[in-house]
Parts: sequence; structure tokens; C-alpha cells
Amino acid sequence: MKVLLVTKQILSVREGRVYSQFALSSTLEIFQRFGSLYVCACRDDRESTQPVDTVTCLDAAHVAFLDSEKGLKKRFFDRRHNKETIRRFAKEVDMVIGYVPASVSDLAFRVAREEKKPYMTFLVACVWDGMWHHRNWKARLMAPIEFRATRHTVLHSQYAWYVTEQFLQQRYPTRGKSLGCTDTNIPEELSDILTRRMLHIDDNDGSLTLLTVGHLDVGFKGQQFIIRALPKLLAKGVNVRLQMIGAGKGDHLMQLAHTLHVQHCVETLGKCTRAQVLQYMDQADVYVQASLQEGLPRSVAEAMSRAMPVVGSRTGGIPEMIDAAFVTRRKNVDDIVQAVLAMNKDTMRQQATRNFEVSHRYLPSQVNARVNEFFETIKREQKG
Repeated sequence: MKVLLVTKQILSVREGRVYSQFALSSTLEIFQRFGSLYVCACRDDRESTQPVDTVTCLDAAHVAFLDSEKGLKKRFFDRRHNKETIRRFAKEVDMVIGYVPASVSDLAFRVAREEKKPYMTFLVACVWDGMWHHRNWKARLMAPIEFRATRHTVLHSQYAWYVTEQFLQQRYPTRGKSLGCTDTNIPEELSDILTRRMLHIDDNDGSLTLLTVGHLDVGFKGQQFIIRALPKLLAKGVNVRLQMIGAGKGDHLMQLAHTLHVQHCVETLGKCTRAQVLQYMDQADVYVQASLQEGLPRSVAEAMSRAMPVVGSRTGGIPEMIDAAFVTRRKNVDDIVQAVLAMNKDTMRQQATRNFEVSHRYLPSQVNARVNEFFETIKREQKG
């Protein structure tokens, strides 16, 4: 079976090889289970959250590049190139898949209908949360339009794959057949991680290193709320520091830290490879995700797989993952403070054990069976 994946994420073709971010590479591998995979994506000419340095199994001849649709002109009036590019591959395949949210995926849905091809939405996040809480006012202006477009696309898809169990399904229902299952790719080998975490907790000297992962300039990843929590934690006698991983300059975040006189407690680590992210997770004490937009965040699942205690906002699929006692109200700095203050050694041991055990839900051996069954259903229906 031939399928086309349309996404605003980034690919790069160098010397005949196709490269992607690590997170996207595992998604590409999953969709290759259909048979032959074609991809329309953006070029590696803009800033991405992670390095575009992972070699994929894609055939370079099966990759076509789209123009970015940032801005009203590109979104509504200058789409000929993207539409023709998507249509060229859509004619060759048996099904079109849209990586949602993305305006190019909404365009792909229309092309699929025109070409009478079945369509599957792969829904990874809430477009409303991401755009409404964006730092750019133009993005906030577009939020209602993109929300309605995404709801329409998902509603009328023949198939929908949600990365959450409940949240995205409730906000973006479908009339088609659906799967609620993460595509997070955690290594199967987790043998001594919990033991090492317990030693790390026991050896703690009373200081506390918080870690968060997310683009530094978008606003909806919520780092600003963690920074606002730092002076309150310091006032309580907590020797705390914050490490932030992610692309972007983060100037507004560091300016906030300076304003609050906690710049000495804040460190930006920039874009990191997956191996580097896991290394920082092993060295830090508590993972904090104060996001205003998420699907089922890979970084939270990875932190749990490293047996990290986790504090997270009531956003997207985060409450489906972590202990309810450490789910904070969105934008609520005091909730973050109280959750971090509760992280004594006994609590950290309990949360480390709990999160490590729950992370096994996201192992490939647990996920693959459900995904394969869903794909086989699709294949049978399309052959019939």
C-alpha cells in the first residue's frame, strides 16, 4: 500500500540521504509499515526544536518540499506550489495522511477529496492552545480560523490517529475509525535506570535542578511560569536552578529572569540531540512541563522513562500521564511552587518508581500491537 504523509515538519536531503529530527524519524518508520511512504514536508531552512540529523529510511525520490505557510498571504492566497506538490504525490498513492495541526495538512485533506483518496489525520496537539497562547499576536488572530479548519479536517477524515487517550478526541471528534495511542518511542532497555535514579536521589545534597524541554520563543511551552516560581522557591530556602532545553534565543525568558533577579539560577542549553536530552534528564532532579499546548508530550514520557519525578500542567494529555497530585493549573505559578516544595526525598522516590512503571505503557512493544491492528484494518478496508 502506498501512502503520503503531509507535514509542516522538517526534512533535509543531503547526498541522497533523507534526514529528520529524531522525533519525526520514529513516526516515519511507523508509517512505512503501510508499505511505500511518500512525504511532503518543509525544507531544513528554518529553526527547529531538535537537530535535523537523524538518517531515515526514506527514498529521496519520495520526498517533496513545501513552502512554509506562515502568515495570511501564504495561508490563503499563495498556495499553488503546495497544492500542486501534494497533488503530484496524492495521485500516486492509496491514502493521504495529514500530520495535524498544520495548515498544509488541511490543504492535503482537500486535495485527497478532489482526488477521491481516503484520508487519515495524525493528531498530535491542539492547534487552539498552541496559537491562542503564542507570543505572536498574528498567531493568536489565526487561532479561531485554524481551530475550525482542524475540527473540520478531523471530523470528516475516514481515519484518525490521536496521540492521547481522551483529550484530543473530545476536542476534535471524528466520524471515522480512530485509534488513541501515543507514537512515543522509548527504548526497550530500561534495566538499571530506576536503580540509578534512587542513588541519585539518595546522593542529593539539598539542591534541586529542574529541567524542561521546549522551544524557547513560542510562549506556549510555559517556561516563563517556571521562572516566575524560582524567586518564591528561593524565598522558601530551596537551592534551586532551572535548565531549559530547546531551540530559539529565549531572550524574553532571560529578560524575565533578570527582572526577577534569578538569572544566576537559569541556564539555556539550546538544541540537543536525543542522547544529550537523556543525559541531562539523568543529571536533573525534577522534570517540569508547564505547557499551554500539548498532545501527549514525548519529553514527559522520556522523563518518566528515566524515572524522573514530573510536575506538569493540566494541558493536553499530561494529566493522563502523571500523578494527579503533581498536575498544576495552567499559568498558576503558586501551584508549581507547591508541587516542587512537595518533592522531598521520600516523595521523589515514590514518584520515580510510579513514573518509571507507567512509562512502560509507551514502550514500542506495548504500542506496536495497537498500531499494527489499526493499520491492518485500514489495509483490509482499502483492498475491499
